[in-house]
This record gives sequence, structure tokens and C-alpha cells, in this order.
Amino acid sequence: MKRWATGISGVLVALLLAGSTANGAHAQDPYAADSGLLFATRAQLEAILDRYQTAGDASGYSDAVRQVANDEADLIRYRLTEGDFEVGDQITLTVPGQTALSTTFTVQAGKLLILPEIPEMRLRGLLRSEMTDALTKHLAQFYVNPQVFVTTSIRLQVEGEVGNPGFHVVSADQRFPDMLAAVGQPTRTAKTDDIKIKRRDETIWDGDELQQAIVEGRTLDQLSLRAGDIIEVPAQSTQSFVQTLRSFYFIVPLGFALSRIF
Repeated sequence: MKRWATGISGVLVALLLAGSTANGAHAQDPYAADSGLLFATRAQLEAILDRYQTAGDASGYSDAVRQVANDEADLIRYRLTEGDFEVGDQITLTVPGQTALSTTFTVQAGKLLILPEIPEMRLRGLLRSEMTDALTKHLAQFYVNPQVFVTTSIRLQVEGEVGNPGFHVVSADQRFPDMLAAVGQPTRTAKTDDIKIKRRDETIWDGDELQQAIVEGRTLDQLSLRAGDIIEVPAQSTQSFVQTLRSFYFIVPLGFALSRIF
């Protein structure tokens, strides 16, 4: 299976964000200056895209690393071009003084936000980090000095060892551990260091890269998660009771036989 690392760090985190670039220059984490931001900005994504493109063209990296870098670059380009919003995402608005607008809306076909009594708003190409400003500008055409507060949510599938597996609509500004807590916390038998995040049949986050992203406190947005992504929380591998009995009934006679021999 081809392994994609679609998040902000991914499999190239050591090379691109914490280590040295192909030309020897030290790479700085693009989030360092804006660590308080919960959503990836266009400038941050463009900086990461530039590093992926550099790695993808660099002869100093292996073919495998260059391929992953090119895959990463394609996914960042998609995000910069198509935006963060997918059909079915939810956008909760609070607009003081406008009751009809202060509710939750679902992104419609064509990536449209259908608002009451005013024209629709096109979301294609719009990042979550740009949503508040873009919506304020849109509403300002019809209302005087609108104040806008926005929460964006995505629909994820959580499988395995959690308290409440299934589909969940979660806020995109949540940090990954907070999201897991919201769906019922991993069970005592969960193997949390083997969590995988999949998009269709591809694993997009797992292993050390995901654990590092969790330590860094990355949000679902900063992990580049989208509607439909699947989070798998596996169980610890434990020997079943039946297997234990079988082993017992094999070991005891074997031990007895060996004692007779020696």
C-alpha cells in the first residue's frame, strides 16, 4: 500500500521541519511564529509546499523520500486550490442581532454555503483560517458592520477501541487527543501508539509522525483532516483464554515427558 503523509509534518518532518534541507540550510517549523493559531494559514501551507517541492526535486534524497514529498506537495496544492470545505461539513455561525444567521449550516453541493434571505457564498478555494474574514466581507454587503463568529466541523469515522465508535461531527480546531476524548476516550485495551488515520484505503498518518504531531498539539485542521477520514484505534494484542489453555495443555505434558527423559 502506498503510504501518504498528508499532514503538516508527515514522514518528512525530520528532514523538512526539524532537520536540514538538501542544500544544508536549517529548516524552521513554519508554525513556530504562529503556534497559537488553530488553523493552518495560507502562508504556512505555501511554506510547507515550497519545502516539499524542494525535497521532491533534490538529488540528495532517496527516490522514496522524493516520491513522498511529491505526494505531499500534490495534497497541499489541492488544499490551496480547492480549499478546506467539503460537501457535508458543518459551519456554525453566531451573528449578534441576526437570529436567522445564528445557527448551523451544512455545506451543499458545489461547496456552497446557503444562507437565508441573502445570496449563497462560494467556499471553493477557501481555507478554514480565512473563513471568518471572508464571511464578514460577504455579510457586509447586506448588513451594517456585522460581527461574525465561526466554528467549522468535519464528519470523521472513529473505529476500534474507543468508548463510542462510529461517525462523529467534530470541530476542526480540536486537538487530536481532545477529539478522541470527545468520542468516548480510548479504552483500557487500546494501543494508542498504533493509531492510524486513513483516507479511503490509504494510511495518511501513523507511527512516529502521528505521535509527534500529537505531542506538538496539532489540531485536526493542522493534520489536514477532511470529511470522511477514518481514525482506527487498535486493540493491544493479547493471547486469548483459549490459546492460553492450549499452551498450558501442551507445556505441562511436554514438561512431564522431559522430566522422565532426564
